[in-house]
Amino acid sequence: MVSVLIILNNPKLKQLRVKKNISLQEMADALGLKTAGGYSRIESGENKLKAEHLPLVAKKFGIDINELIKEIFFEDKLEQTSTIKVKPA
Repeated sequence: MVSVLIILNNPKLKQLRVKKNISLQEMADALGLKTAGGYSRIESGENKLKAEHLPLVAKKFGIDINELIKEIFFEDKLEQTSTIKVKPA
């Protein structure tokens, strides 16, 4: 059995924003967040990026959502090699 783990590449998210010369406040406004700090915490990994925000981020960056996903997410395939059953003590 193979499971897929998707992980946000927070530094890449910040790198794209800086490259596009977009401020933290502009990103916060685009996502409907109250403060620039709210978006900053997403880039730092302190807060999670919600799936509903992906189209808004892609639009703000001026790229297709599929390209955004390829840019900002890591994908690791985890293969299950064994199962361990633990009995309660």
